Amino acid sequence: MDIMDMIGKEVEVMANGVTYKGILIEASDTELHLKSMMQWMSLPMSTIGSVRLVDKSKPAVADRLNVNPEDSEPYK
Repeated sequence: MDIMDMIGKEVEVMANGVTYKGILIEASDTELHLKSMMQWMSLPMSTIGSVRLVDKSKPAVADRLNVNPEDSEPYK
């Protein structure tokens, strides 16, 4: 799939060994712009190793942990 076809969709971007996840807003010759849950990101194209669509059929990491909030108490 072409990167321009991914605009407006949730993607995972590998750049400098870090995985970024968000909505692909724009891609130019020099930068890629993502909107994540907490912030906007601008990544230089020269640092990007891969861009792929998020697989919605896989559960999120938090869903796979099966952590019961009642079982965890703050340290005292």
